[in-house]
Amino acid sequence: MDPQEITGKIKGFIANAANIDATTISDNAAYKDDLGLDSLTMLEISVDLDSEFDLEIPEEELANIRTIQDSVRLVQKYLAEK
Repeated sequence: MDPQEITGKIKGFIANAANIDATTISDNAAYKDDLGLDSLTMLEISVDLDSEFDLEIPEEELANIRTIQDSVRLVQKYLAEK
């Protein structure tokens, strides 16, 4: 799966969880600083990631995600390992 497709899906998760228009979300947006997402919303997005891509990303790795691009790289890493 290419990075743009992953990015689009992640933006969709954010839009759904935080009631934000996906088209206004920058590819480089930081979850907390730029989008103002709290830990509960981040948890919801991580569950969506696991479910959508059929991954089991360890909590330690999820804790280090700060931006959309961090999420894309992490999803790519785990998809490559499947």
